[in-house]
Amino acid sequence: MNTVSIGERGFAPTVPLLGAHGWIVAPSDSEPRRGIVARLGEWLRRSRTRLDIADLDDRLLRDIGLTRRDALVESRKHFWQP
Repeated sequence: MNTVSIGERGFAPTVPLLGAHGWIVAPSDSEPRRGIVARLGEWLRRSRTRLDIADLDDRLLRDIGLTRRDALVESRKHFWQP
């Protein structure tokens, strides 16, 4: 890792060179929000899918390889459960 002693700039410690211009780069504020938005989207998809599975008739459940019991178990899960 490249480092530069920033003593010549008036600081004592050695600092790693990060970022495009050789300065330490703080994490972007938007990165945590993207994670939260993705998680909320995943939870919404799970919730909708589980409601849809609960509404399928036995013929459609057989088409996707599920039994009525499988559908009930899945539809009773909370949205945050994988």
